[in-house]
Amino acid sequence: MQRVFKQSFMFSVTTAIALLFAGCGESKVAQCNKVIKVANQASTLGQEFGKNPNPAKGSKALTELAGKIDPLAQEMKTLEIKDEKLQGFQGRFITLYQNISKELNNAAGAIDKKNLPAAKGFLVSLKKSSNEESSIVKEINSYCSAK
Repeated sequence: MQRVFKQSFMFSVTTAIALLFAGCGESKVAQCNKVIKVANQASTLGQEFGKNPNPAKGSKALTELAGKIDPLAQEMKTLEIKDEKLQGFQGRFITLYQNISKELNNAAGAIDKKNLPAAKGFLVSLKKSSNEESSIVKEINSYCSAK
């Protein structure tokens, strides 16, 4: 009888410890908040630039914006996300930010070379990236708000 008690006691303790560790992982909401925080920073940069584009700076303004987006792509990359769906969003944001940074630098280079058709092409690509960002934001907000 004492042996059965010991075995069931050990099983109960082991189960309790396993549940404790499983429950210690970050919640979906906490992981969502980490991804959304970085995404909001990038969105704010874009909005601020859109309000005050400062044409006097020319291509330098685009290069500066790209320089501000690069660290956000790195920050997004370093987030530890366990949720598979959120990892997908994270990867899409990283790719998006890397593409936006590249397009901004390319547009700046085209402006410096006075290649207006190329600059317009890069600006069209940036607009597509903006639409893609809106799509990802809607998807992640929907996923994170679901119970």
